[in-house]
Amino acid sequence: VQLPVATPAAMPPATMFRMLCGSSGEPLGAAEQAALQQLAESRSQLLLDSGATDIKSEAGYTACAVFLSSVDNAAQAFGMAPTPRGYRSSFSANYRALFPDGGRHYRVDVLEASVDQQFDIWVNSERFELSAEAIELATTLQVAWVELVGLLDQWPAADPSRRLSRTDFVAAIAAFDAAWAAFESKYIGELIAIEERARQLVVNAVILEAGLPSKYDDGSLKTAETEGQFVQCIATLNSIANHRRKGRDDLGAGVLASARAVLRQCLQRDQKDPGVNGRRRDGSDAARILAGDVIASYTAMRSYIRRVGGCIEHVDPHLCNNAGLVARLVDYEESWEIGARYVQHEPLLGAICDIVAEVRAAQEIAPTLGAMIEDCDVELFLVLPRLVVLSFLADPRARRAELVRSLLPHRFGPADGRGAGCPIAKVHPELKTLYSRYKDALQFLGSGSPSSPSTPSDKIAVWEGLVRQAVLGVAEDADPVTRELLRSVETWSLELQRHCPEDWNQCSAVLVHCLTGGAQKEPPPSKFTV
Repeated sequence: VQLPVATPAAMPPATMFRMLCGSSGEPLGAAEQAALQQLAESRSQLLLDSGATDIKSEAGYTACAVFLSSVDNAAQAFGMAPTPRGYRSSFSANYRALFPDGGRHYRVDVLEASVDQQFDIWVNSERFELSAEAIELATTLQVAWVELVGLLDQWPAADPSRRLSRTDFVAAIAAFDAAWAAFESKYIGELIAIEERARQLVVNAVILEAGLPSKYDDGSLKTAETEGQFVQCIATLNSIANHRRKGRDDLGAGVLASARAVLRQCLQRDQKDPGVNGRRRDGSDAARILAGDVIASYTAMRSYIRRVGGCIEHVDPHLCNNAGLVARLVDYEESWEIGARYVQHEPLLGAICDIVAEVRAAQEIAPTLGAMIEDCDVELFLVLPRLVVLSFLADPRARRAELVRSLLPHRFGPADGRGAGCPIAKVHPELKTLYSRYKDALQFLGSGSPSSPSTPSDKIAVWEGLVRQAVLGVAEDADPVTRELLRSVETWSLELQRHCPEDWNQCSAVLVHCLTGGAQKEPPPSKFTV
C-alpha cells in the first residue's frame, strides 16, 4: 500500500492542497454550510489546557471525539473520499475490530498519541520506542490539526472579501485526513509489532507446551529438557504478570520432580496399606496432598497455555491484565512455593506429616478441635501453635523438630545432617529450660511428686490433660504446675507466630489444608477466560 507522504514543514499541508485543488471561490451549498456550522460549534467546545487541546480529562476527551466526528461528517457533506486506508488489512484482529473498513474512523487515542510527543511505550516493564518516522508523521498531523482548527476560527467572517471558500475547507480537511492516515498507519503498525513482542513469552510457552507429551515420560531426556524450558518460561511469566502474589521466578523444575517422586512413594505405600478414608496414622497422606497440589497446578497451567494458543490475539500485551492467566499463576505460585519449601525438602515434609498425625490424635482427645478445623475457626489459629510446641516437647528427637527449627532457626544450633530429630543439647538454653519444665511437670503430674516414678498410663493421662487444655483453655481447677507449663507453652507459641509471621501463616495454612484432606480449591470457571 502506498502511504501518503508527509508534506515539508516549509509548506503547510492545507496550502499544498489548495494549490492542487485550485483557488476558485466556489460557494458553499446548504448541506455543506450546515456541516461546517456543526464543525465550528464542536470546535468551540474543545477544551484547552495550557494553550493546547485538552484530551486527558473526561470532558476534554468527549469534546474532542465530537469534533472528530464532525470533521468526518463535514468531509462526507463535501463529497470527499477518505484517504486510502488499505494498510488496515494487515492490522491484527483486535485493531481490525477498531478500524473495520476504509472509513475514517477517527479515534481520540490516535490523536492523543500524536499530541503527547512521548514516544516511549512501557509494556511488562520493558521499554519500547516509536521510530523516527512515526515521530515525524505525528508532527505533520499536529500541523494539519492546528491549521484546520485555525481555519474554523476564521469562519464565518463578517467581511465578504475575507470569507473562506469551499476550496479552503476541502484543502484543510483533505490535508488533515492524509496526515491522519499516514500517522495511523505507522503508529498502529508499530503498536502491533510491540504487542507481538510483548506476547512472545506466551507464544513461547504455547510452543514448548505443544512439545510435551500428554503423560509424563520420565525416561526421555528430550521431554525433561523441554519441560525444564517450559517451567522456566512459566516462572518468567509469573514474575511479569502475577501482580496478586510475589511474582517469583525461582520456582524451578526441581519442585515438579520432587512432587512426582513423593507421589510415587505415596502410591507404593498406599498399595501396601491404603489407610482409613485415605488418611494414614503417620500423617503421610499430607505429603500426597501437597505433592498433588503441585501436579494439579502444573496440569491446570498446561491446560490454560494449550487453550490460549488458539486465541493468542486476544491476549492483552500487558500480561497482568489477563484475568485467566493471572488466576492460573496465582494458584501455580502458591502451590509451587509450598512445594519448594516442604515437598522438595524431605525432613520438613516429614515434620509436616508428623504434626498432622499429632493434631489428628489431639482431635480424639478434644473433639472440639475437629469442629474448629472443619469451620476454620479463628480460635484454631491460637490452638495450632500450642499443639506444635507441645508435640515438640513430647519428642524433640522426632521428625516434628525440623518444623520448629525452620520456624525458629535462631533457637537452634547448626544442623548436623544426621537425620530427623534434634538433640536437645543443640537447642537454645531457653528452649532447654522449657523442655526441662515439661519433663518435670510430666513427672510431677503423673505421680504427684517430683521424685516418685510415674507409670505409662499416668503419662498418657497427663498428656491428654495438657492437650485438652491447650485446645479448650486452662481449666479453672488446674494446679499451679500445669498453669505454669501452659503459660510457658503459650509464650513459645506466640514466638512461633511472630518470629516470621509470613512463614508461620504459610505453615498454618498448610497444616489446615492437610488436616481437611486437601479440600479442593475453587475450580477454574467453565468458560475459558484469557
